[in-house]
Amino acid sequence: MSDDQSLASEFREQRAKAEAYLWSEMERLGLYARDGWTITEFTRDRDGGVELVLRPLHRVKSSPEGLECVVRIRASVAQVDSNCKPPTNPPAS
Repeated sequence: MSDDQSLASEFREQRAKAEAYLWSEMERLGLYARDGWTITEFTRDRDGGVELVLRPLHRVKSSPEGLECVVRIRASVAQVDSNCKPPTNPPAS
């Protein structure tokens, strides 16, 4: 497997873990797909690499502040990492 293929494979794995974490947190907070919640993804260039940001999204309701996962890839140093954050102000139960 080439270095590019290894990085791509690691990126896919980290992205899948990040998405699973978000769905788990969303369900813990009562944010269900059946109620219109989904996960949005966007990319941004940062620190010599690319970040994929995943956040909960609803067409009408506000998302919990701070709840997101970021998967980073920096090909120049052959590095992939991710960081997931719980909401800063979770809704009251």
